[in-house]
Amino acid sequence: MSDIEAKIRAKARELWLAEGQPEGRADQHWLEAEAIVRAEAEAQPKAPRKPRAAAAKKEPAEAKAPAAKKPAAKKEAAKKEVAKKPSLKVVSG
Repeated sequence: MSDIEAKIRAKARELWLAEGQPEGRADQHWLEAEAIVRAEAEAQPKAPRKPRAAAAKKEPAEAKAPAAKKPAAKKEAAKKEVAKKPSLKVVSG
């Protein structure tokens, strides 16, 4: 359940209790609670977001060791070596 859905549910229950717990009004309480919660959320100023680029440029606290050579790089090097060697063709006669 999302945070907003939990707030709507709590507000709908509050409205239901305030009206004396009437039966058959769940939809009305939900819609009214939804309108209240969404209006409250829109009225609150949002915190400014940091740009993603700034977060990406953040330096790590510890210096990391250089990454080991990946197996894919070894495979590429092996393919290049094989490509350099001339192949011998067997001719049957």
